[in-house]
Amino acid sequence: MLNKYFVIDAPRLDVYQEPPKTGNNSETSQPDDLVTQISSIMVENVRLMDIKKELEERSSSPEVLEDFVKRQLPLIDGFERVLGLARQYPPSVEIDNWLKSVETIYYRMLKIFEKYGLKTLDTIGKPVNLDFHDVVEYRPTTEYPNEVVICERQKGYLLNGKLIRDAKVVVAYNPSSA
Repeated sequence: MLNKYFVIDAPRLDVYQEPPKTGNNSETSQPDDLVTQISSIMVENVRLMDIKKELEERSSSPEVLEDFVKRQLPLIDGFERVLGLARQYPPSVEIDNWLKSVETIYYRMLKIFEKYGLKTLDTIGKPVNLDFHDVVEYRPTTEYPNEVVICERQKGYLLNGKLIRDAKVVVAYNPSSA
């Protein structure tokens, strides 16, 4: 059975195969088929251009960047936990080399995110600010002033000046200075 469509060979469109004989006048159906094929290709091309434009708009939008960065924050948290645990082991040549390698990857990753506007909230030693801090614990202490962040449980982040995650913090409660 012969194919009724053009055979495309690289950029050439010069090979045409005869459509199968069906009893109707194939001379009148060939131009209609060709016009239909060309117009459907043109419509498809316009549709693909619209999709391309939409993808470019979405990929450059702040919402897409924010969504992407929010989905990467657990990755950053994971690196911080692993590095924190590794620092608790007694120093050895193997752990020190491993730690330096992992820290290098971690700091490179942070530099990439900083390039796109991600900044870590600076919280420890600062007065609690409920616009940026999620207080997970009040700890009675006389070592620190009242209502001052003494520990972070989870880092908070700004993306291009917009808060994308509160810092989970421990706040000093000093009854004598309250």
